[in-house]
Amino acid sequence: MTPDRLAKWRPAETLPAITGAAAAFLSVAGAKVVLHSPMWCAAITEMRLEAWGIPCEWLFSTFVEENDLFFGGEEALRQTLLEARVAKGEALLGVAVNCAPGLIGDDVRGICTAFAPGVPVAVAEAGGFTGEFDDGYGKAFLAVLEALRPVPCPPTPGTVNLIGFSPLEEHAAENLAEIKRQLFRRGIEVHLTFGAPGTTVESIREAGRAALNVVLHKGRGQGIAAWLKEHLGQPLLSAPLSAAVDEKSGQLDAIEAALRMEKRR
Repeated sequence: MTPDRLAKWRPAETLPAITGAAAAFLSVAGAKVVLHSPMWCAAITEMRLEAWGIPCEWLFSTFVEENDLFFGGEEALRQTLLEARVAKGEALLGVAVNCAPGLIGDDVRGICTAFAPGVPVAVAEAGGFTGEFDDGYGKAFLAVLEALRPVPCPPTPGTVNLIGFSPLEEHAAENLAEIKRQLFRRGIEVHLTFGAPGTTVESIREAGRAALNVVLHKGRGQGIAAWLKEHLGQPLLSAPLSAAVDEKSGQLDAIEAALRMEKRR
């Protein structure tokens, strides 16, 4: 096959960081998500998410305009928070900051914290210059962890967290259900799956319950697992989802062996 000499100049085929950040934030049950971005960036992000079946009822945008690029988009952000009715008691406020607002230097966290005291605020830089889908996803969940601050707790033997899952992949839901089924057959409980729709704030705050973190996708999950290891002391093991669903791959055996080792400590 003849190499495409113009490949590097063609539009990217992968999803951008803002889509990854939005997907991560929206996976948290009860979260309200704001894209601090121009209209078309937000519209394209929403279309991509909905094409994969991700509900976008609680996805909003500041619709940053030309004037905001000169004078700042802070007022647009305040107006969006008002319209979205972000108030005390919300599970989480996730804000993905796109290219232009990221360059302006708006005090996004300060505005969000002042507008809704008591609401956990997670802010992720997710402009086109910051990387691709996996980068935005990872930054968003790191921001979520910083906002919710899970604390160390006695781990439950035989329990794991699955890290790096994304529903924006072919057969993702089926593969996740299969690995959970196979783990259950081995007596292994899944406490938390980062990225799975409907993930509760409480389960993230109690992430330390798991005796082992299993990284299903290195690009999306390695940074999250490293954060959990540093702050909660949890060990980690890489087991790519596509391989883990195949019992012959040995990935499930490795998870079981790692849990046995932790139990002996």
